[in-house]
Amino acid sequence: MHVPEHFRLPDERLEQLLTGARPGNLVTVHDDGPLATFVPMHCEVRRDAKVLVTHLVRNNPQVLTPVTGRAMAILDITDAYISPHWYATNDELPSVPTWDYVTIHAWGTVRIDATPEGALRAARALTERMEGHEVLEAVGEEKLDLMSRAIVGVELEIERIEAKAKMSQNRHPDDLRSLIAHFEHSGPREIAEYLREVSLPHAERRYGTLEMLRAGARGIEVHGTMG
Repeated sequence: MHVPEHFRLPDERLEQLLTGARPGNLVTVHDDGPLATFVPMHCEVRRDAKVLVTHLVRNNPQVLTPVTGRAMAILDITDAYISPHWYATNDELPSVPTWDYVTIHAWGTVRIDATPEGALRAARALTERMEGHEVLEAVGEEKLDLMSRAIVGVELEIERIEAKAKMSQNRHPDDLRSLIAHFEHSGPREIAEYLREVSLPHAERRYGTLEMLRAGARGIEVHGTMG
């Protein structure tokens, strides 16, 4: 994934996003090519390693076909179409449409636990991140045990991770403010939150630096003329 420095997701934001359950594509490599399944995943920290945990149906080809290389997880966090009409500066400087997004790519070794205990542990861990204990208690251990025989637990130990937030950081601060107002009204709110907390401060610093450089250049130019 191509990640220009100004579009790199800040490390603290990445850690925050990995604390919750996230849907994404689990991609595995096989002799006849890659296979992918859209599944919910959550991240567990084990010693010094981060592990993405999910489960698959036992008869999924990704389970039945031997994996021949490293796996990849693609977690698309949020995205939105950006109309140029939403930019405060568009009347003065017409722009083209674009698409903002936050995505996380993780690579690593995938392990499949075909035991009912391993499958149930993975499914239980995910459920308990979304619901209270009473949800699974109402189902009962006997039924959960039967259900777990139809799935397998899957773990991807993260060896490399890249995260990109193309979120209008390169726009003028006034454009960021107008985008924030739009998404706070129309959603998704997650877009508005990122623009307000990350993109706008970045744009303000960037344009503040540019203004300082321009002011310095003007000062040198005037001083040189007077001299």
